[in-house]
Amino acid sequence: MKKVVIITIICLGLFMGACGKKGQQGKSMEQIQKEEGIPVRVVTVTEDSFSEELTYNAVLGGSSDSYGISMLADVVAGVHAKVGDRVSAGQVIVSFPKTTPSAQFEQASTGYNAARQAYERMKKLHEEGAISQQDLDNVETQYLLAKANMESSRKMINVTAPLSGVLTSMAVAPGEMSYPGQILFQVSATAGYKAKFNVPDKVARNLKVGTAATATVGDLSLEGKVSKVSLALDPQTQGVPVEVSFPAGGQRVSYGVTARVKLQTQSRSGVIVVNREQIVSENGKKFVWLAQKGHAVKREIETGMDNQVRFEVISGLEPGDILITEGIALLSENDLIKVIE
Repeated sequence: MKKVVIITIICLGLFMGACGKKGQQGKSMEQIQKEEGIPVRVVTVTEDSFSEELTYNAVLGGSSDSYGISMLADVVAGVHAKVGDRVSAGQVIVSFPKTTPSAQFEQASTGYNAARQAYERMKKLHEEGAISQQDLDNVETQYLLAKANMESSRKMINVTAPLSGVLTSMAVAPGEMSYPGQILFQVSATAGYKAKFNVPDKVARNLKVGTAATATVGDLSLEGKVSKVSLALDPQTQGVPVEVSFPAGGQRVSYGVTARVKLQTQSRSGVIVVNREQIVSENGKKFVWLAQKGHAVKREIETGMDNQVRFEVISGLEPGDILITEGIALLSENDLIKVIE
């Protein structure tokens, strides 16, 4: 109803501009229309360039993300960083008790210390010529095994940052129970941003690595490119997974925010483009109105690319056609029209 009111107001404005002459004030709109034609505005069709853009909402993560994974079923002893902190690769982020039975850290540590002392003694004896190289090699093997066992146990109770970056999520707190395979935290590299989302298969066919993309968060924008297009559908969403990478570029955009990502899927020059409101849809077909010899003529068109606001016309219009842009709602085939500047 609101659309009808707006269209009526526009048409009344056109009629007032066209029919405000003296002597016509007593005539009805229908009489004026019959005598002088329905007032319309027009443009001459010309060729233009056109880019098809599609918009998706996606979370901005780091250029590469990595996770700290629990290998134990135990209570978290400590959390040593908070979300937003910059962390270094190897830095301890979450720790578990050294007495955790499944980690066997104390036994591994005791075994390592004993093996290290034995190796150091045998190494000194070898330097003095008291033992053979084979004897030293045997002790060294035991030492290296004990060291590997201790390091493995240490990694179980001290979960470290897998890479340097920003701690973007933390899933546990001290005193909470963890379980093997649980994601404890996420670290995002700070070299840039990455967005992941799914697109319809039809769209994916027109995407390739290097396709231009823009991410907008409030008044900030990042320029990037498609970095990955999957070759298979996601079985849950039935969409094709796509990744888009954005250099940091000095912009202070927080990791984890939702951005509007625009993909420029196709671009062409020398094409005819019309606005959505200039197209009339009837029975699954699309039409536009043309001005020909003072009358309105409805012309069927076929469209190609679109960005939901503008449509490429691939047949039905030619450069030089006079396209009616306003006053369309009141038109019927072969109606008399009056072009208003």
